[in-house]
Amino acid sequence: MDARPAPPSRTFAVIPVGSLEGAKSRLGETLDAEERHDLALRMARRTIEAAAHSPDIDEVLVVTPDAEVRELALAAGARPLRQRSQGLNRGLGEAREEAVAAGADALLVLPIDLPRVSADAISDVLAPLRDPRRPLVVIVPDRHGRGKSGLGSSNWTARSRSTSTPPTISSWCRRSCPVPSMPSELRVIALEGVPEVRTGDDLAALLNDAIARTPHAAPLREDDVLVVTQKVVSKAEGAIVDLSTVRPRPEASEFARRFDRDARQVEVVLREARRVVRMEQGVLITETEHGFVCANGGVDASNVGPDSGSVVTLLPRDPDASAARIREGVRERTGVDLPVVVSDSFGRPWRWGIVDVAIGVSGLAPLDDLRGSVDHDGRPMRSTVRAIADELASAAELVLGKTAGRPAAVVRGAGIRRGEGSIREMVMPPENDLFR
Repeated sequence: MDARPAPPSRTFAVIPVGSLEGAKSRLGETLDAEERHDLALRMARRTIEAAAHSPDIDEVLVVTPDAEVRELALAAGARPLRQRSQGLNRGLGEAREEAVAAGADALLVLPIDLPRVSADAISDVLAPLRDPRRPLVVIVPDRHGRGKSGLGSSNWTARSRSTSTPPTISSWCRRSCPVPSMPSELRVIALEGVPEVRTGDDLAALLNDAIARTPHAAPLREDDVLVVTQKVVSKAEGAIVDLSTVRPRPEASEFARRFDRDARQVEVVLREARRVVRMEQGVLITETEHGFVCANGGVDASNVGPDSGSVVTLLPRDPDASAARIREGVRERTGVDLPVVVSDSFGRPWRWGIVDVAIGVSGLAPLDDLRGSVDHDGRPMRSTVRAIADELASAAELVLGKTAGRPAAVVRGAGIRRGEGSIREMVMPPENDLFR
């Protein structure tokens, strides 16, 4: 007897659409902002209308923070959902909860950049889910053969109301689901010979040269990720302050006097802060404009080069954009679309020591949201979200160190999920922060 659940009876399509402002930024050299906005809007309209006209879709949910897209969804007969959180995964989570509450037995996730989306194509994707003899999960591969373009899931993943998972699910998935397995081996290669970086340097060119000269780094592979430390990014971009130009405010001078700090550096930290979290016992914890909560607001006087002692570096203004520029420079020279992580050292509450974390990403999903999937024993996971970008940064730091003069490394074999993610997805929203 087949113990799998019956074919789904109500199938919802979920279409996540990000803000149209700044959409398709990778086309910035070809299209201006208005043209990219119009392109994204046309792609959204095409995908929404295809799903709305599919006889196999019972309801279409469009989750987006963009009011213009919600109006478009309503006009096409779809149900618009105003996204409350930031990031693709969180938006999908909101839509999933809404769909389950409305009686969905299966979900089909449709990004708007599918090249040949149509009502007929959607029917082809959903066909396996309607046959109890076929797989319970269907993943539509992209042009590289990786499954990320669409996902159909049967009722055992969509129905969060259920209290148990059918016993055959976990064993069947371990045998048959066409998803990448966890890697059993990881390699981290520190790039050699990166020279002292100065303001205005072409950092991508310097890293390309280092890749070419480092044994075993080249040729780059599709499962590589490039991790670059914040310090060289900031220096190349000119995110540097000459301390001789800084006049400390009285508060900074008093704090520095009490705890033997450089008052000029304290002043720079306060200037860079959106919010001061703690300013006690010689420790300054602030929230930056990026939303990062860290010591000294990321302002750093170490490893700044020949001007050490008279300058400090700041965090890049837009670390995601910094990562994207490096990624594009590597792609132009090597032909490999290499995901990039910009890393920095952060302390951690309640534990001694620092670890490297991601402060900017391009070309990969920084989080791996496992909520709704099942563990090895078949139990549904309700809160597990892996910080993939942070793990990559920490792995790279093990070979980079703080004193070896190595500012970048290739992490090979991590099996990351590609995508146009943003570091903003990793910043905890205030409403979820239990310690604010």
